[in-house]
Amino acid sequence: MSGKYVLAFLLVLTVSSCDEGIKPPPFTGFSGVIRYRNWPPADSLRDLRIVAFRNFPPRSIFEEVLNGRAVVYPGLLDTFALPLYVDSMKYHIEAPLGRFEYIAVAQQYGPNIFTDWRPVGQYDLDTNLAVPSPIEIKQDVETQDIDINVDFQNPPPRPFAE
Repeated sequence: MSGKYVLAFLLVLTVSSCDEGIKPPPFTGFSGVIRYRNWPPADSLRDLRIVAFRNFPPRSIFEEVLNGRAVVYPGLLDTFALPLYVDSMKYHIEAPLGRFEYIAVAQQYGPNIFTDWRPVGQYDLDTNLAVPSPIEIKQDVETQDIDINVDFQNPPPRPFAE
């Protein structure tokens, strides 16, 4: 009989300690929709990445990435790629806390992985593409509606010299 009481006690203790059950850790980062227009020919589109820079204008893309001042999605070693030749896509990016001054979609248009990149869209709340809109990432918060319009025939100004 005492074994049943011990089992019942352990069951009550287990159930009461799981107030919300098993759930994934909170997401910290940002999300939105990318809308595409005027896709280029396949021979001038080698890769697409979303890049969030802490500084604007970024001094050097690779220096910013290597020093942790930029987040690249998909990651540089990731086998996942952004889909090509679609009308739009949703994205969710984990990002560290803090302010990001420049969120852009970058196109690799040539064979040189270090230099053949250009911005083809950026997050902006107004029509002044010379000054992008910053975002703030807070702990355990998904900053939503960071939507980016990409027009391959009308890209935003190139903010870096590379």
